[in-house]
Amino acid sequence: MAGSPRAAERFQVRLFREALGAGTSLAIVAENESGPVGFAEVSQDVETPSLRVLARAAVAAMGPVGALRAASRSLARRKVDLSAPQGGLHLVELQVVPDLRNRGVGAFLLACVDEYAVAQNAGHVSLTTATNNPARGLYERNGYRLVDQKTDARYERITGSEGRVLMVKPLGTP
Repeated sequence: MAGSPRAAERFQVRLFREALGAGTSLAIVAENESGPVGFAEVSQDVETPSLRVLARAAVAAMGPVGALRAASRSLARRKVDLSAPQGGLHLVELQVVPDLRNRGVGAFLLACVDEYAVAQNAGHVSLTTATNNPARGLYERNGYRLVDQKTDARYERITGSEGRVLMVKPLGTP
């Protein structure tokens, strides 16, 4: 939605920093002897960042014209947005260094998220992702189940993904 992968990355980094600074998210980092190899961003705040925060991050990442273009494309995203259920934690982001994918780093990070969620007395962990995200298999193997799905033709034309899914993993705690 940001116009380019680099602009999208800059936008995500700005939102991530904002959430960490506001205390609405926690980062769990996986490392090996070479340094960081992946991270998970977890939030108890299931609300979307405010329009002010989104606009500031978009302008900083893409410039004013790019932010306006992204805002137009984000209308398609709104048609496939899914709300995380209350009473749990939300996995906002899970990233693993591409060369180390399918080597257990993602599963390790998900286990760390579960451990943190149980310590916080969360009843579940939820996530949203693209319908065609290859990591869906990882999530399913780790106990996440499909709860909802939304698709939209315009969103698919813009992103190449027909829509988004909401997946939830119950934790068996209150």
